[in-house]
Amino acid sequence: MNKRLIIYLLLAVAAVMAVRTAQQVQWDNLDQHAIRADYIGIRLCITMANQGYGNAAQLYDLATEQQVEAQIMGPIHFVDGILPCDYPPYTVLLASPLYNLSAGASFVVWDVIQVGALLLSLWLLRVMLPPQYRYLLWLGAIAFLPLYHSLIEGQTSPSLLLGVVLLWRGLRAGGQASWWAGAALGLCLLKPQFIPLFLLYLLFRRDWRAVGGFAAVSLVAYLLAAAQSGFGWPGPYLNLVGFFAGQSGHYGFYPTAMFNWRGLLTRLGLDNAILLLLISGVTVVALIYAWWVSERATMAISPIDKVTDKGETLVADEAADNQERVGTLELQLAATAIAAALTNFHLYDHDLIVLLFSGAVLLGWAAQQGWPRWLGALLLAGPFASLFSLLGLTFDTVLVLVMLAAFGVLLYLLLQPRLAITQRGPNLHSA
Repeated sequence: MNKRLIIYLLLAVAAVMAVRTAQQVQWDNLDQHAIRADYIGIRLCITMANQGYGNAAQLYDLATEQQVEAQIMGPIHFVDGILPCDYPPYTVLLASPLYNLSAGASFVVWDVIQVGALLLSLWLLRVMLPPQYRYLLWLGAIAFLPLYHSLIEGQTSPSLLLGVVLLWRGLRAGGQASWWAGAALGLCLLKPQFIPLFLLYLLFRRDWRAVGGFAAVSLVAYLLAAAQSGFGWPGPYLNLVGFFAGQSGHYGFYPTAMFNWRGLLTRLGLDNAILLLLISGVTVVALIYAWWVSERATMAISPIDKVTDKGETLVADEAADNQERVGTLELQLAATAIAAALTNFHLYDHDLIVLLFSGAVLLGWAAQQGWPRWLGALLLAGPFASLFSLLGLTFDTVLVLVMLAAFGVLLYLLLQPRLAITQRGPNLHSA
């Protein structure tokens, strides 16, 4: 597709979404917007903590939450019950300084932090692409509807993306940097449900430094939370999360609007717990098998003499077009991110910001392979699927299908040993 046409199309999509999003913001009363958005969950948490309800037994008590939320919202209320405080105590502790600001001002500060995390993530990811193609990464991000929903709702998703990106950077560098890779994964503790598959991946790699870095950050987070909410805080927190996981149409939990296996099955009329567990289990098993096959292929390839499908020898060159080639590590992490989203029990479109990492990996791989047209169409499907929502069509199912297609492509690449060449050091280029 013509480069100029792609730029114009992506800019047009981004402009339409930016205008539509701006129309949903109460610019003349940001305080009202903040308490009507998902941000009320953060505001509720920090208000409770600062009013003496920081102990876990009170912080995660629905009756107490309802009482405090009524104070914040005044005559406004949610028709399906409260939008609860379901953040871990350490997240509450980190956000507590915002309590002294008005709801609107704290919302803006929160979003500015998230925008900073997004920009840093994209800047770090840019090296996956040759300089002449990096515009696709930036334009693809700003043309992705979940980004706008994340910002308009005051969500933490860009911080999760940054955690995954820093994890990748540390693992790629290897050595002592693996400690920092594991520590970076600690950013995802803001929404712990994203972590299990990434932690499983570190255990699969037997990267004990990374596991140790994550364990150290987790211990610090636990102790900080314990100072405010008591050492037994995980019990009440997990009980509340477990209660919400089983909700449908209450407390802000709507499976029909989720962008995961649960949401897709519900929309297809197949909302069955056993079926959901079975499909999620198959997804995880397929992911682990792809890790295993690609890792075996990687170990079988000499680190000095690596050969492409065309028989060209690859040699190291740290300055090769200032681009890091996409290899096994990137493909494994990209597939892990999508699997973590699909198997997540509570995932809406604003949580899909993390998948910008997977998109960057696919873009980088496609650039290395001469941009197969079918893959180019898949890459553009994500941003353009956003138009479905603006046109009043079913955006959620379309985007989940795009996620499944991308997951399938990544598994295919990982299961093809000669396509998943990895580099554990400098960049590679054809000699």
